[in-house]
Amino acid sequence: MDRKIGYVLAAIVFVAAFFRLFGLDKSPPSANWDEASYGYNAYSLWKTGKDEFGSILPLSIRSFDDFKPPFYAYMTAPIVGLWGMNEITSRFTGALCGVLGVIMLFVVTKKLTRNNWIALLAAAMMSVEPWAVNLSRLAFEANLSLVFFLGAVYLLEKARSREKYYLPAIFLAVMSSFAYNSGKVYLGLVVLWAIWQLKKKVFNVKLLLGMGAILMPVVIAAVFGSSLARFSSTSIFKLWDGPKSAYVFAGEIVNRYAAYYSPVNIFVRGTNEPNQSVHGFGVFYAFEAVFFLVGIYQVLRGRYGSQLRWWVLVSPIPAVLTWSWFSPVRIMPYWTIVAMVNAIGAVHIFNSLKPRLTKILLGGVWGGWWVLNIIWLSTTLLWYVPYAEYGRWQWGFREAAEVIKPLLSQYDRVIWESPHSQPYIFTLFYLNYPPEQYHRDLGSPDAVPIPRKIVDFGKFTYRKIFWPVDRDARKTLFVGGFFNLPESDVKRDGGVIIKDIIGPQGYVEVRIVGMD
Repeated sequence: MDRKIGYVLAAIVFVAAFFRLFGLDKSPPSANWDEASYGYNAYSLWKTGKDEFGSILPLSIRSFDDFKPPFYAYMTAPIVGLWGMNEITSRFTGALCGVLGVIMLFVVTKKLTRNNWIALLAAAMMSVEPWAVNLSRLAFEANLSLVFFLGAVYLLEKARSREKYYLPAIFLAVMSSFAYNSGKVYLGLVVLWAIWQLKKKVFNVKLLLGMGAILMPVVIAAVFGSSLARFSSTSIFKLWDGPKSAYVFAGEIVNRYAAYYSPVNIFVRGTNEPNQSVHGFGVFYAFEAVFFLVGIYQVLRGRYGSQLRWWVLVSPIPAVLTWSWFSPVRIMPYWTIVAMVNAIGAVHIFNSLKPRLTKILLGGVWGGWWVLNIIWLSTTLLWYVPYAEYGRWQWGFREAAEVIKPLLSQYDRVIWESPHSQPYIFTLFYLNYPPEQYHRDLGSPDAVPIPRKIVDFGKFTYRKIFWPVDRDARKTLFVGGFFNLPESDVKRDGGVIIKDIIGPQGYVEVRIVGMD
């Protein structure tokens, strides 16, 4: 690599790391359900070799009966084991993979386009894009899956000249599938591409045995590890309503596929999924739409080879197969390809300008607008989200846990009322509840039925608080809202308001009451 290219890439990586790691425990302002689940399961695996339910080295993480892929938990286990369980350690694997993804995009883009400047621009764009920054600041297993997928794409391109790289490419795609569920669909696409490229050679006995051996863990996980459970709950086939709806069903598929090429969705509107969007931003910056249109034209006409065109056309398929209309996290590989396409479009536009002064002026305008958007994104993530959107992030569990942790030995029960689903996982996560004790609380791994309807354990009960009845409780901590724990009634009945937890906007979000 040219030294100048290396310096530029190092600067891009530094910027990517800054945007993904700075204030990681402050924004988003608290862990969400999946982050707490991955953090606690990683902690349990490190301490006991078992997941939260007591299953030894599971092939899938049961969690909320959605059976998450296990790889993120295994990768995070030593981090939470050595440095403690909190938002930073739970998110660190995703943030690190977000940085590695920028490096991998440079490598892949350079391989596919044979152009250093397109590769650098693609990496630079990904380092600060709204989707890439936001999703990398969360414990999304899709970040880990993306790194392996990009490695697979790189090896597939190398395999076009040296066939020995096809099996390693499939291996990396298998690893991607163990990191995130949509990786299973991408694995199928990688295998199809390899078969298409090999054609007659695909029936070579050694090659078939090699493919079979590499794919066997996926088959075992599907049969014995419930790795397909998530697809059954999110599949687009939930919309199927018999033969009479065939045309409607086909329309739903077409609409979803087209949604991922819509400039309005990509550059303006974004998604309504609360944890996958940044207020005021699309998936990419709005001014990049013109780059996309020019770049997609260049790619579809075949100027950059068949593999890139193939991935542009098939990458949205994993999201199309789900009932969600527009879910960016499910197709992160597609967004890296869009970044590549945007870079191609920008370079083509820039190179088409003849007078040097025009290039300088237009480059200055683009650069200035890019900087303004980056500043806007930064202030939104670091100040607006923690202040205005903390309610979207299950805020208050951490703060309540810090208050009640030193008091638990003084009370026999904790009754916790929460409007959020799966409140137990936040208790486990923020209290650093010993996994060995939690396993004893639950009993054997099979003792908790599927679906799990009761999440109580140990001293903790999760239900609504009704003070006219609950006021008779003794040696009990209550964690709830001030409406169900009114100050006058609590004091009248001998209770003590241990603490009112005030939210970022000055309202009482959680009230903690003790009854001796």
